[in-house]
Amino acid sequence: MAEKNWKKTLIFYALGVSMASGGPPAVSLSLLLIDIAESINVPVATLGQISSFSSFLSIFMAINMGVLSVRYSHKLLLSSGLLLMCFSILGTSLSSNFSSIFLSYSFVGIGYSMVMPMVTTYIGELYPPEGRTKVMGQLIAVRSIVSFIAPLLTGYILTQSTWRIAYSSFNLSTLVLSLGLVFWAIPANDRQQKSESNLLAGIRAVFRNRSALAFLLAGALGITPFIAISVYNGSYLRQVFNLSVETVSQLMPLTAISVTVGLLISNRLVESFGLKKVVYLSTLVSALSYLVYFGAGLSLVPSVVFSLFGAVMTGIRLASSSALGLLQEKVYRGSMMSLSSASQGLGGVLGALIGGLALSNFGYYGLGALTSFFGVASFAIYLLWVNNKG
Repeated sequence: MAEKNWKKTLIFYALGVSMASGGPPAVSLSLLLIDIAESINVPVATLGQISSFSSFLSIFMAINMGVLSVRYSHKLLLSSGLLLMCFSILGTSLSSNFSSIFLSYSFVGIGYSMVMPMVTTYIGELYPPEGRTKVMGQLIAVRSIVSFIAPLLTGYILTQSTWRIAYSSFNLSTLVLSLGLVFWAIPANDRQQKSESNLLAGIRAVFRNRSALAFLLAGALGITPFIAISVYNGSYLRQVFNLSVETVSQLMPLTAISVTVGLLISNRLVESFGLKKVVYLSTLVSALSYLVYFGAGLSLVPSVVFSLFGAVMTGIRLASSSALGLLQEKVYRGSMMSLSSASQGLGGVLGALIGGLALSNFGYYGLGALTSFFGVASFAIYLLWVNNKG
């Protein structure tokens, strides 16, 4: 019994650190956006588009994962995604111009679109429905803790060296640890669906499910306000409030702490109010909070308070919506979660690309208004068209 529990613990941490690997690159980019832009002589809004292109490519990879997850080992796909992310971090840190950074950073999205569906699929296979919100909350909390540490170390390393070393050191360390845990803890004979003759059956099953399609659309729209703050928060604090990079590197971890708080209380809220209600209400409140943060013109302290409250709501939404997604398609979970990852990639495109265009033309108010509008639309879709039963 003790050995079995130990194996479960190892698998949990392997999945948790793998999920966490997607946070530090985005957090580091947000913090270093101005420094990288100055070093290659491009505007901040233009450099921010590398995130949108990465998200755009991740959509196609995630859709392909719906097929690959039926054909290949989940462990192979998970570890391959982590290796691609390692390649991206190395390539980005060695780049000397916008084109090479643009290309290298894109592999972060491609790799993570392989990692997340497999992590979520393992959760669906290993845990019963009533325990999934709690487990998802704990796993995403691991990611938030890692994202909390990332800007602190990145900001400190930047003061001692260059943005290249600051960007690569922590990110690579996290990915190497993830790979080690996956190879050690995840069993090689994980459950697969190789006997399925029609590899597109999972994709077709999802597209025939109206609630699943509504969930995917709501997921894409609902994540856009948080993507906007993830990409542009560092530059917003530095440009609007004239804060130093050291000060911003100390403020940004508060977002990770707030997300973690939301993740840890999400299961209790679901037990009290129901899964679907928690999903759509947290989506609405987080969107409105980010609108106030970017657009109300408040001073630093109340602005940060609203952003942190929005982050708590985001944490609640991330855990509860992941559990809701596992109820949408029970036979082809790998395909469903791969398409869910694709929808998150679409949200990344909307948050970074459309948000960047809004920033260029209307400033940070336009960025907040547009992305928050998408969040409110997501609330309506969850409320009206997404089912709460598997």
